[in-house]
Amino acid sequence: MRFSENRKVAFAVLAVCVLVSVFGFGGIGLSRERGKVLTVYDRGADTSLSTRHSVDAYLDSAAENASLMASEAELRIGASTVGDNVAQLAETVTKEADTNKRYEAYDALKSAVEKLYNAVSGKVTGSDFTNFKVAYDDFNQDCNMIKYDDYGKLAAGYNSLISGFPGGVVAGITGQGSLNTFGG
Repeated sequence: MRFSENRKVAFAVLAVCVLVSVFGFGGIGLSRERGKVLTVYDRGADTSLSTRHSVDAYLDSAAENASLMASEAELRIGASTVGDNVAQLAETVTKEADTNKRYEAYDALKSAVEKLYNAVSGKVTGSDFTNFKVAYDDFNQDCNMIKYDDYGKLAAGYNSLISGFPGGVVAGITGQGSLNTFGG
């Protein structure tokens, strides 16, 4: 029996080949793409540098600067609810492993830092304000680095890839959800 003589068998073989190609090789391709994007999140786009220039490193730096601001605020104006909130959110950003939860804490931290800055800037001036202001400026620089990092573009590209067909189906079957772009 030849395939050309039995169209049902030929169609079945073709269907199996298509399904294996789309779902088998497609799943592997999505996994590789996701892995590349997460490597950029963790290690940065240029891994030849001696220091990490990655979203992960910038998040740690932003959290460290926010913690410094909370400490300075407590030292200069005493205990405050806003300062405690900044310290708690900064700790969550530093210790959380899940990128989506880390982003949620980071996003909340940005507005909490602004509230803390407004609370402190009206009460503290001169040299007492210097360390706080430096930490605030560094925090904002870290936020800008996160916003414009290559990771955001790569994550958006990956999300676009899994939003259509067959990427969305393959991603759903293999459990590969969308990636947070961190505002990029």
